[in-house]
Amino acid sequence: MNKIRYILDKTIEIFGGSLLFIMVLVACWQVISRYIFNSPSTFSEEFLRFSLVWLSVIGLAYVSGKQEHISLTLFLDKCPKTLVHIWQIILQVIFIAFAIYILIIGGMKVVNNAMMQVSPVLQIPMGKVYYALPISGVLTIVYSVLNIIDYVAQHKTETSYPSSAAVMGEKND
Repeated sequence: MNKIRYILDKTIEIFGGSLLFIMVLVACWQVISRYIFNSPSTFSEEFLRFSLVWLSVIGLAYVSGKQEHISLTLFLDKCPKTLVHIWQIILQVIFIAFAIYILIIGGMKVVNNAMMQVSPVLQIPMGKVYYALPISGVLTIVYSVLNIIDYVAQHKTETSYPSSAAVMGEKND
């Protein structure tokens, strides 16, 4: 499972880093073309807007996989470990439900509705811009399943250690 997570992480990191680098270059070109050449770039604003959509939505899946999303742990810090494990699994199930209903099902509806619309400058179907939603949904589900597997394995290792009495050879009467 760690190999799947590693491959997903590296793929998204390379994609996100490359996209961010390209976005910086395009933004610089936009500033140069507007203020130095006095001829604003026509494609840069639209490209940056669409790239930000992709970067944000794919980043959502990445952050949920790393479990670095915003969370309030005040209550969980006071709870027993068993309750924390159960809550973490419930949270991952909620992520899966969100990914299925909002990102995949809702995203595919948006893709289908927008496929006939063409972006004014880049001349690409708007549905392709919104493909980021279902792709992010699938990635979020994969990450959530991996997280659940990790939580279950972690809980098993924490609860499977023998008690000190069993290790010492004492009998429980």
